[in-house]
Amino acid sequence: MSGAAASATAGDASRTAAFAALTRAIDRAATAGDAAAIRDRAAALGLPPGPEPPLPLDVLARFAPADLRAHLWAQFGAALDGAAAPILCDHLLAVLADPAAGPPDAVTAADTLAALARRHGPRRTPLHERIDRTATRLTDQARRSTDHLRELLDAPDFPDLRALSLDLLRIEGARWVLEILGHRPALAALSDHGRRLSRLTLRRAAASIRAFIGKPDLLALYDTLAIVSQTDNLLTVAARLLDALRDGEEERTHFVTPDDESALRGFGAALTELADLLGRIALKAAGRADVPPALAVSALEQLRFLHRFSKRLGPGRPSEYIALERILHRHALAVAARFKAGADAGAGAATPGTPHPLEPQARALSSLLAALEPDGAAGPASC
Repeated sequence: MSGAAASATAGDASRTAAFAALTRAIDRAATAGDAAAIRDRAAALGLPPGPEPPLPLDVLARFAPADLRAHLWAQFGAALDGAAAPILCDHLLAVLADPAAGPPDAVTAADTLAALARRHGPRRTPLHERIDRTATRLTDQARRSTDHLRELLDAPDFPDLRALSLDLLRIEGARWVLEILGHRPALAALSDHGRRLSRLTLRRAAASIRAFIGKPDLLALYDTLAIVSQTDNLLTVAARLLDALRDGEEERTHFVTPDDESALRGFGAALTELADLLGRIALKAAGRADVPPALAVSALEQLRFLHRFSKRLGPGRPSEYIALERILHRHALAVAARFKAGADAGAGAATPGTPHPLEPQARALSSLLAALEPDGAAGPASC
């Protein structure tokens, strides 16, 4: 970008932020001093005067705050509808697509548009139509941005969870904006879209995990580690469905489990099966120097990631995650006991001047036990 173009972009962002600040100041004005500052801001932005002449400040000082705001809206509202609303709508779309687009942020821009619309009450105006068009474009933009990710979910290799979680966060940002704007049809459509993407992601992850369980080998073990190690990204996906269940976004019936709950339960069941298999792998390798260190370490690390994920889901999680916690505790204690017995028997005695062959196992097991310790697991392992 040339220096002139960058300067123009910065100037546009500055003017957008100034319009947002002025609108919010009018919406919150309460004193004659507020009115004086607002008039100065409007003059600096070159807003044309409204049809209602400005009252002296000593007269405004006797106004109730609601009457003061009504007077200021009568002065500047029409000009802001014409000058500020178009650039705020464009900026809202830009900042949701790229948060680095500059101030104001998406929530502030949406708050500003909502304040402009609120002054008109229930009456439909060109401003409402502009906001409707923006909401529709925003929803379409969010849908298009996830089309390629849905295609990736059908690919043989499991897609990047970070990309999926970032896309879900963008959808959540768009939902928040639509809620501020009070645009319920677009909000409902985008909510369905985000939940559908979350369900597809968890089901695809569960299928990958079950493929490993059906045919476990070292390469597949590392592929599974690539999934379960992305705890924060998995939480973003799962928490979207958990929030939807808490908020009743999907209609419940007595006979059919909601799709969101079914996806969460299915993923929890797959994680429970994985924890059981990983626990058995770790138990066979515990305290043995003749087993490749990477095998035991990978299994123990995945057990720790599974614990972190399940605990951070918080209250309201399906019962499958409670079962997962029980299995994690049982295996951790069994592995710790087996490791101690092997270490006490002198398995894999260290060569002078070299690390103990069981040291990687000991570190991974200590990390797992430390994560479980608040829940009543054993203390650290040593060799």
